[in-house]
Order: sequence, then C-alpha cells, then structure tokens
Amino acid sequence: MKLLVLSPKKMSETTKKIVEEAEKLFDQVDIIPINEIIIEAKNNCKLLYKGKEIEKYDYILPRIDSIRAKHGYKIIDYFDYIKAKKPYNSRTILIAHNKFKTIYELKKAGLPTPATWLISSTKAIEDILKKIDFPIVIKLVSSFGGKGITFAETYESAKSVISTLKTLKQEILLEEYIETGGEDIRIFVIGNEIVAMKRIAEKGKLKSNIHAGGKVKAYKPSKEEIDLAIKASNIIGSSICAVDMLIGKDEPKIIEMNINPGISGITKASGINVAQKIAAYAYEQSK
Repeated sequence: MKLLVLSPKKMSETTKKIVEEAEKLFDQVDIIPINEIIIEAKNNCKLLYKGKEIEKYDYILPRIDSIRAKHGYKIIDYFDYIKAKKPYNSRTILIAHNKFKTIYELKKAGLPTPATWLISSTKAIEDILKKIDFPIVIKLVSSFGGKGITFAETYESAKSVISTLKTLKQEILLEEYIETGGEDIRIFVIGNEIVAMKRIAEKGKLKSNIHAGGKVKAYKPSKEEIDLAIKASNIIGSSICAVDMLIGKDEPKIIEMNINPGISGITKASGINVAQKIAAYAYEQSK
C-alpha cells in the first residue's frame, strides 16, 4: 500500500507526526513538496516531480496551507480527474481557504453561524457599521491561527481598523460578536470519529487560538455539537478537518473550519494520538 503526502517543503510538526504513524502502516510513504510539482498538459495531463511522472498511489493525503492553496487547488483537481482516493476534492480548497465562502456554504445548508458581512467598498462599510451592534469582530478573509482578527468596541475604532486594512487591499469580513468568556471549542473530524478540545484565551484577551496564547483542555462535546461538526465536514466535502464553534447563550455556532489543522494542542488536551488516527483512517480508506 502506497501513500503520498503533499506538503510544503518544510514539513510542519503535525505532518512529521502523521508521516511517522503512516510509515507503521503503509509499505511506502512518499512526501512531495507541493510547489515543486509541475503540471503538464501536453499529449495528456500529468504531474511531474524532478522530471518524472508522479506514480499512482493508494491514497493521497494533502497538507495544503493557505499560502500554497492556489497551486494546491490545481494539483488536487488533477487527482480528482484520475479519481484518486483522498480526504477532499479541489472544490473543498476553494471553500476552506476562504473564510467567507466557508460561512456562506454552511449558511446555505442551514447550519448555525454568526451573522457575517463581506465588505468590498468604503460606502458599504459605513452603511453596515451604522446598523450593527458593537463590539464587532473584524477578520481578513485569508487569516489563520488567530492572525488578522481584530475586535472593535465602537463605530470609530471599527472604521479606523477597516480603513487600514482596505489601504492594504485586503478583503474584510465583519462578524457578529458572541460572548463566550474567551472560550471556543474545536472538534476534529476524522471520518466518522471525533476528537474535541476547549480553547481558553489568556486573561484579559479574547483570542483563544493556541498561536495567540490560548490554553487547551479536554472537552466532551454534546450530541448536537458532534452532529453539527460532521454535517459541516460533509458540506465542505472534507473527511478530515477541524470545526471551530462558539458556545454562547443559545445554540453552538460554527465560526471557522480548517482542512490543514495542527494536532499538537488537541493531542495534548485529549490525550489521544490524533496523528495515528489520521494515518489509520488513510490506510483504511486506501484498501
């Protein structure tokens, strides 16, 4: 059984751990840097690496981050074409690496998400800011790991932040603020299995992401939260992903999804070897 892992040239610790576990199961595990793959459209279509056509594999495991999403989309589209087994198709990349597209698809399917606005002009910004309640969450469409996310307490502070971001020619989302005490939950979906954790922001801060200084602890999700996470993974078309939710006064609401999530925090919080579960899922799917 052969596994192909698509990764940035410098592998993350998460990818290294998954590869380590996969090597215990697969007869062959190859890691190919995404950006070093050439797509050839000549007599037919093929992928080349170091001058040679990439051979067939029993399973493809993409570890495509937002920086390499554009090229990664084309590569996964080729694997769609040859019907290779993998956790998601090329359409999923377009959804998952765009925060508004993610929310839009979930909302169309009737899943609960915070009220969200995509801003494209200064006039539109002013119109929306006059109608919404504060505080408000301001996000870059392509932000990740808690970066590119700001909380504005007032109309004036929101205008100031958005004006700066528009100068940098960034797409901007405004998102309803939901009071949770600086906590959120992450549910990691691996096929029909789930692993969960709670993330808690540092005292006096609102961002709970680990990269932003948040802490983690074990969490037992409700049946509603589990069902919601699995439905969301099906909607974006990824059998391996992380679903982030806010638990406010009413129902849980999905704020983000990640098809290239890190596993160190959730492994620490849950005590579960998430890398092993991912490798085992890939192995079972490849049979």
